[in-house]
Amino acid sequence: MSFQNTRHLPLVGAFNFRDLGGYRTRSGALTKWRRILRADSPHRLSKQDISRLLDQGLTTVIDLRSGNEVADAPNPFSEQSQVTYRNIGIFDHLAPQTMQEDGTAAADDPLLDFYVKTLANRQAAIRNVLGAIAMAPDGTVLFHCTAGKDRTGLIAALLLGLVDVEEEDIVSDYAQTKPLIADLVLEFLALAQKNGTDLDSYRRLLDCKADTMRNVVKHIGDQYQSVPGFFTEIGLEPDSTTRLTQRLLT
Repeated sequence: MSFQNTRHLPLVGAFNFRDLGGYRTRSGALTKWRRILRADSPHRLSKQDISRLLDQGLTTVIDLRSGNEVADAPNPFSEQSQVTYRNIGIFDHLAPQTMQEDGTAAADDPLLDFYVKTLANRQAAIRNVLGAIAMAPDGTVLFHCTAGKDRTGLIAALLLGLVDVEEEDIVSDYAQTKPLIADLVLEFLALAQKNGTDLDSYRRLLDCKADTMRNVVKHIGDQYQSVPGFFTEIGLEPDSTTRLTQRLLT
C-alpha cells in the first residue's frame, strides 16, 4: 500500500502519523506530498510498517522528545542504517506536566499560554529542529514527539505558516490530532490516575482545541509580524528558510 496523497497514514502501533502535503497556499500552490511527515512516537510501530516507511522514501527522523522519554521508549529508526536520526528535545525543562506541577499554567487556556512561552523561551531548540529539517538529505523527513500534539503541532504550524498556507488549514491540521489520539489520551489518563495526578487539570493539557492554534497564529502575527519574522527572531539562517520552502513546495 502506498501512502502517497494520503493525509493520515494508518500504521500499526501509531496513532497520529500524517503528511503535510496537499495544503494550498495563498498563492495557489500546493504543499508536496511525502516531503515532511508529522507524528506521535514510533516506538510501537510494527516491523512491517517501519519497512513500508523506509521503502517509500523515509530518510530522516527528528525526535523532539526529551532524553528521558527516548530512554523509556527508544526510537526504532535510530537503528536503521538508511535513516539519519537526530534527537533534538524541545521540552527538556518546559513541558505541560511541569506547568501543571508548578502552577504556571494559565486558567483560561493553559495550552495557549504554554505555546506562547515555548515560542519565547525555547527558540534555540526550535531553531535547531527547523535547521535539521532544512538541511536533511533528499527523501521524506519525519518529525515527532510523544503524542504528535504540542511539540509536533508547533513545528507543523510554523512550517505551514512559512509557505503561507491558509490560517484555517493550519488550525485544522492541529485540531485533527484530537480524534486520532483519543485512545492514547485514555492511556495517558490511566497512567496519570495511577500516579495520583490531578486528572481534571491534566485532561485540559491533553486537549487539542482549534481556537488554541488560532490564537497561536494570531500571537505570531502580533509578536513577530509573521512566521518568517519569527524565524529571523530566533536566528534561523536565511538559507535554511529557503530550503524549508523548497522542501515543501518544489
